[in-house]
Amino acid sequence: MADRTFEMELDRQFADTPSLPDSELFALLVAQRLERGWTARQLLIGGLGLAGGLIGAGQLLGSGLLARVNSLTAQSSALFKTGLAQLPLAHSFASFLTAGATMDNQVLWMSAALAVLAVGLFVTRAIREI
Repeated sequence: MADRTFEMELDRQFADTPSLPDSELFALLVAQRLERGWTARQLLIGGLGLAGGLIGAGQLLGSGLLARVNSLTAQSSALFKTGLAQLPLAHSFASFLTAGATMDNQVLWMSAALAVLAVGLFVTRAIREI
């Protein structure tokens, strides 16, 4: 059997934390650091994020990936049109989906995607707060 008196004494010693002579100064310094403005840090983080985004966009444009994606989109659009053209009811729906890259269609699809994203974020926040 383990010696219970030793365990009880150990628990008591860990429960009583000794006060250090500079604890008040330490608490004051921590409070001052917490009260500092975060403006410089936010600007630094935002600036570095913007620089990283610009570098990433430059690399993406330089790699030719967008041209390959555009060619794949054109090929899949043609396959989608020909595949759905065989179905009479889906012909009008296919022409709606692949109506070309007009600005109106892009704005509508982007708005719908952002609305779905906003609903998803709202649901996850609501679940997290429950």
